[in-house]
Amino acid sequence: MGEVVDGISLFRAEAISISDAFPSLSFLEQAGKPVVAGQLELKDAEGLHHGSYFIEIHAVEEYPYRFPYVFETGGRIPRNIDWHIFESDGHCCLKNQPEEILLCKTGINLQMFIEKEVKPYFFNQLYREKHGYFLQERSHGLQGELEFFFDLLRTTDLLKVYEFLVFVCKRLEPGRTTVCFCGSKEKYRRCHRDTYRTIEKFTNAELQYFIGEIVNSKAFKLLPFTNNSRFRPFTKQ
Repeated sequence: MGEVVDGISLFRAEAISISDAFPSLSFLEQAGKPVVAGQLELKDAEGLHHGSYFIEIHAVEEYPYRFPYVFETGGRIPRNIDWHIFESDGHCCLKNQPEEILLCKTGINLQMFIEKEVKPYFFNQLYREKHGYFLQERSHGLQGELEFFFDLLRTTDLLKVYEFLVFVCKRLEPGRTTVCFCGSKEKYRRCHRDTYRTIEKFTNAELQYFIGEIVNSKAFKLLPFTNNSRFRPFTKQ
């Protein structure tokens, strides 16, 4: 995570002028905290209008190193996880946890967040309203996180994902001409170098969390030879 900042104050400073970029959105205060609220217009790159949603964006203390909370306030989207809405408080599930963490590593800004994350999310909701399914969708919870790592590592082997994350925890990047540690016999620079450098952006605490989620998952426990003490979250000595 980057330097310590007052996330609420930073969000407020950016929210005050948000209508310059999004005229149908406004800054307001709710219970002493900054909120962006209004109608999000969904226009494509050519300016063609496809629809709109009433939304609110609420500041979180971790901003800009985590997403603000986004709420659909018009009642169009069912409040359940199958529609990527958390039933607990009704905020929108824009990305799975590892993707959000990586996107926020160097901090985000509110205008870019709305353009790159909020609008695509509601475009996808609009697509489901019209066609009955999402155009692009990850699974919920741990399975969605695993799909992220499967795509990144180019494998669906859960044990290999575990071993890769543990390897990155050691912070010992191979030399560029070394045979890749994944077992492919390809040179590291041509195989998993970019993937390693992406995953090493996670802190060890974050990696240990994901490793723990994998080790404790039902799918991992059903794998041959994994139900023993050597398969556990790695702790750097």
